[in-house]
Amino acid sequence: MASTLTDRAERLAELAYDGRLAEASLELGRFVDPNLDSSAALSRLDAMAARVEGDTHLALRRVIAIEDGIGGNVDDYHDPSNSFLHRVLDTRRGIPITLSVLWIEVGRRAGIEMVGVGLPGHFVVYAGGQMVDPFHYGEAIGFDEAAGLVAAALGGSPRLDRSWLSPVDTTGIMQRMLRNLEHVYRGDPRNTEWVEACIEILG
Repeated sequence: MASTLTDRAERLAELAYDGRLAEASLELGRFVDPNLDSSAALSRLDAMAARVEGDTHLALRRVIAIEDGIGGNVDDYHDPSNSFLHRVLDTRRGIPITLSVLWIEVGRRAGIEMVGVGLPGHFVVYAGGQMVDPFHYGEAIGFDEAAGLVAAALGGSPRLDRSWLSPVDTTGIMQRMLRNLEHVYRGDPRNTEWVEACIEILG
């Protein structure tokens, strides 16, 4: 069993190192839903992207947030389902980083330049050069709003270090998703085992 777990964790790492964000996120989902149909989930991302008309954050927001109503789960933020892309596609609710993954993957498929931004406590994206908060239904934000998001997540006064705006690659995104899950699954040995195995192999 340990060998199988290692193999699955190595597959996740391989996809992350290759920059295949959607596939890596769905591979993460296989640890909780072994029969997950990744092809179907990828097709849903493709279909969403096909409905995007334009190359701005507003075009992307119109499809993801307005038409499909996908945004933050404010009622049950720590529900593990919020951390898995395939479940977010079903429930239309998630946490900032998983929603950001969805935005990045739909945006890239639609030909929009997308960058993940790992603010402390709250992940956001640049979509077509505009900083956007997928958790709050794709609202456009500036530096002041970003500083406020950090304060809301961590407490204290609004603050923003420009280094926090550096792009986060696929491996960095997966590492952060796993750290979130490590926190969510604290006290749950069955799930912490695979999460820790992935963290170790991903580095």
